[in-house]
This record gives sequence, structure tokens and C-alpha cells, in this order.
Amino acid sequence: MSVKWGLLRVEARAQSYARAHGIGRAYGSYEALLEDADVEAVYISLPNSLHGEWAVRALEAGKHVLVEKPFSRHPTEVERAFDAAEAAGFVLSEGFMWRHHPQTARLIELVESGTIGRLRVVRAAFGFSLAEERGTADTRFDPALDGGALMDVGSYCVNALRLFGGEPERARGEQVVGPSGV
Repeated sequence: MSVKWGLLRVEARAQSYARAHGIGRAYGSYEALLEDADVEAVYISLPNSLHGEWAVRALEAGKHVLVEKPFSRHPTEVERAFDAAEAAGFVLSEGFMWRHHPQTARLIELVESGTIGRLRVVRAAFGFSLAEERGTADTRFDPALDGGALMDVGSYCVNALRLFGGEPERARGEQVVGPSGV
């Protein structure tokens, strides 16, 4: 795969980035990128609250779409996007990188074969200190943008729990609420 186009929300920054990284074209808006008939596929890494809307817009513009996880907290948005992809014949995929890792494939094999026995309880945890790395202005701390631990790395936990444990009969969670409410 080669990157031929780049996008930053400020066109001058996009042009500078493209020159520095040998990228042929740069755009200062998502609309301009989607209007380009030469663009075949897009990666949507916007804040969580915008994933569904822009996935549908990209599909309607005739693009294949890889959307960052979590796709959306609204099931109707996800259904609408997959309906649009199916109707148009385009690929739409959610970017859960760990599902494609060789370690995950091996773990699935071990669980399904019974090599490690029968699963009785499945627990998952994923944590790191984002505030120390990036400060609390990061979009992942903004409730209006569907931020918060569950929507960020917690989505890996939910995905893993469902992969190995199936649909839950019971669920339990704990939360530490930060100053922004997430």
C-alpha cells in the first residue's frame, strides 16, 4: 500500500506535511478529499462522535472505508453505514488492529480447540495514563465527542470479551470519572 494523499484540517499544514513525507496530494478539508475521484479508500480517524457520519459520507462519495474504533456508540449509525457499503458494493471495516495480530489468531485457536480447557470466566482490562502523556485537552476526554475510557481502549476489552465469551449473561464494570465527566 502507498499513501498518495494526505489530509489535515489546515491546508497549509497539509501541504507542508505532504512535501515532507513525499505524498503527492494534500487536502485541507474532508469534503475536498471525498470529491477527488482518484481517491479509492479513506481511513477515518476523527473523534469518535464523527465516525458514523463520515463513514457514510465517504461511502456515498464512492470510497472504501476503514474507520477507527469504536465505530460508533449509536447502533443505528453503524447499521446505516454497513447498509450504505452493501448497497454500493464497497468495503467498510472497523480498525480493531488486535483482531488481526498473530497472537490473537493463536489465542482463538487455543480457545476453540479446547487446548487450554473450557472458559468459565472472562475478564479484560486495558489501561494507560493518557492525561500524563497528552493533557486533558485531548479529544478522548471530551464527552461531547464520545470520549472516555470505554470508547477509547475499553472498546478493545468489550470486543475481546465478546470474541472469547460470546454475548454476556451478566456484566460488571467499574469507572473512575475524571474532571470532564468521562
